[in-house]
Amino acid sequence: MKLTKDTTAKLTLPPGTSELVVWDDDIPGLGIRVRPHSSSWFFRYRRGRRQPRITIGLVTAITAAQARTIASQLYARVKLGEDPASERAEALERVHETFASMLQPYLVRRQAELRPRSYKNCERHLMKQAAPLHRLELTKAAERRTVASLLAKIATKSGPVEANCVKSSLSGFFTWMIGQGLIEGTDPTSGMAGAVTNGPRAHVPSDAEVTTIWRALQDDDYGEIVRLLALTLCRLTEIGGLRWDEIDFDASMIELSPARVKTGSKTGQGRRIPMSTPVKEILERRHRQWDGVRPWVFGVGTNGFAGWARAKRNLDKRAGVTGWTLHDFRRWGSTTMNNEGIALPHVIEACLGHVVGNRVARTYNLSAYDAQVQIALEVWGKRTVDLVTGVHRPAKVLALRRKRGA
Repeated sequence: MKLTKDTTAKLTLPPGTSELVVWDDDIPGLGIRVRPHSSSWFFRYRRGRRQPRITIGLVTAITAAQARTIASQLYARVKLGEDPASERAEALERVHETFASMLQPYLVRRQAELRPRSYKNCERHLMKQAAPLHRLELTKAAERRTVASLLAKIATKSGPVEANCVKSSLSGFFTWMIGQGLIEGTDPTSGMAGAVTNGPRAHVPSDAEVTTIWRALQDDDYGEIVRLLALTLCRLTEIGGLRWDEIDFDASMIELSPARVKTGSKTGQGRRIPMSTPVKEILERRHRQWDGVRPWVFGVGTNGFAGWARAKRNLDKRAGVTGWTLHDFRRWGSTTMNNEGIALPHVIEACLGHVVGNRVARTYNLSAYDAQVQIALEVWGKRTVDLVTGVHRPAKVLALRRKRGA
């Protein structure tokens, strides 16, 4: 029977049957399945030992002419060696492969690779800032125009620096998906211009500014953290997240694990920070107030210190100094130590917790310069305390006049 508009309209179920299948005489594989409450077009073909079936649609929705056209196209594809049913099933499966569905395995991997703070930033970028991409299919989410539009909105709402950080996190995620065969092509952020920023910070606080800031500090957690940052030249997280089990008072040493150090993920090494006399005095004073239970030196609850932004705003109001960040202490310390010859440049880099030397040099020179760093930080600690107490006066540089004829 040739399945046409007229023949299909006359199809009915024989009494006592629940299903009737009628095949078309012209197009191999085209048929109609008649049931008590509905009739539908389908196409069946042979693929090895399998006989896949593709539902074309209801007879009430698809005309005979349309069904015959679709069946003819499917028949041609089968003859060319294609497997339409498998391709259709794969396409339907990919609909459920969204940006959000792939995040969990990726974040599990990144958590094992990154330091805790770096992982939290990556998680925030992908879970919060990239939320508009979550419901999109992978191919749509990886479209260059879609990603560029998202980054432009983030730059407007959260600033260019945040947009560039999100761009970096997205690049890592897309690169991973390409490697897993989840999407094809190249990373959509590749070659995409970053949001324009004001460039890297180059502000070096003056001794007078540091003194003013120091004297505006209170005897609370934040005040002690800022003092320690100025004395140790550590990073915010290294002091804000300091734990009592990282402090060895007998050895006058702070020992941070690789997970707590910025360079730890690259070198696999932690950081040893000698405690100068003023640093040890601050920590011993706090240790005498310790309840013996909470592992963190600063903050409350189940983590280290939090509330950085509010505490910084309050400090700026009291001190009357603006346009600086806590990270500027590291730049101030490095610049001053180099200017005054407190230590050699490579020792100062070690004081800052930077990787010293290139890859070849680090292959042969494994020294951490512990003794030199201890001396340099002791001298630096005394200079800082003398400065803020008014004992130290910055040396005046006098210009030497050249003799005539010299």
